[in-house]
Amino acid sequence: MPDMNFTKEVSHFREKISQEKSIILDFSYLAGVIESWWKKNNLQETHILKTQLVNLFLTYLRTEDTFYFDKVGLANGCAAVCIKNIFSFDSPKLALTVHEALADLFHLTDIKYDYEEHKALYLKPSAEKYREWGNGHGDITPHSDDLYENLSVDYLALTVCRDVTKTPTAYYFPSDLLCDLSDEEVHELLTMQATFISGKNVSGLKERVRHVVEYSELCGFQFSLDFRIDSENGERMRAKNGGQHVLDKIRVGLPNARHHVSTAETGTFLIVANHKILHARPMLNIDANEARDQAHNSTFNTTPRLLFRSKGPRKQYFPLDETTYTQDAS
Repeated sequence: MPDMNFTKEVSHFREKISQEKSIILDFSYLAGVIESWWKKNNLQETHILKTQLVNLFLTYLRTEDTFYFDKVGLANGCAAVCIKNIFSFDSPKLALTVHEALADLFHLTDIKYDYEEHKALYLKPSAEKYREWGNGHGDITPHSDDLYENLSVDYLALTVCRDVTKTPTAYYFPSDLLCDLSDEEVHELLTMQATFISGKNVSGLKERVRHVVEYSELCGFQFSLDFRIDSENGERMRAKNGGQHVLDKIRVGLPNARHHVSTAETGTFLIVANHKILHARPMLNIDANEARDQAHNSTFNTTPRLLFRSKGPRKQYFPLDETTYTQDAS
């Protein structure tokens, strides 16, 4: 006869993670106001433009749209927000300004590591050779960011300036990845630790051991999962004291797992709770030879796909020691 406490624990866990949701918002009613403001003010310095745009959002956004600024990643909130139709014309400076303003409104503190040029994602030299890299041509396997770092990254945000390849960001809820696990396997996952290691973007090797599943009153259940396989360092997540078979079973199910996709169009902003959702990307919808040619002399104005990225802790709950981490100033 199964242990009742065991069964109740697993059932409660499954129920809670199945309640996580994503929200899609449409800012098309504000796009004209933003673009009109931009045409009059775009020659000003970036930090001034960001402040003006934050005020514009707070003045003109509907109350039901501002509601989600405080809710991403919390136990009573949502795990992701995708906002479409914020602006319609291709301008890297406008896209970056919108990105920084919305990241602030969602309380994201962007972290710039010394080893990583993380803000702009676009085809870089040798892009056609790489998978598992935001600046590469190949696909990226579902994962959460920076699990090998000492800092816990609460949020990832992406803004599309342009994407002629029409390659959306995909995101996966853990409930959809764990649905084929038995109760015994779920219980094993709940007590498991794994070692997370760095990949191509880090010189040398960084490692951190984390619990795969954690719980807090503020955020509910949170996950640390990374199914990428680095070309040099191998699997980015390895069970520490048993349980690798559970991770392997989840990995086998990834190709057929239910998932969501963002809108791969100019003027889209996506923010996800990094420990509630795994994000990924299929291979860019562009020929490898064309990707190589595009990457050779790629600039913000010529690259076929340009996104801006921020990632880091939420401001109100994780004050930073600025002597340890350098905040991106762009």
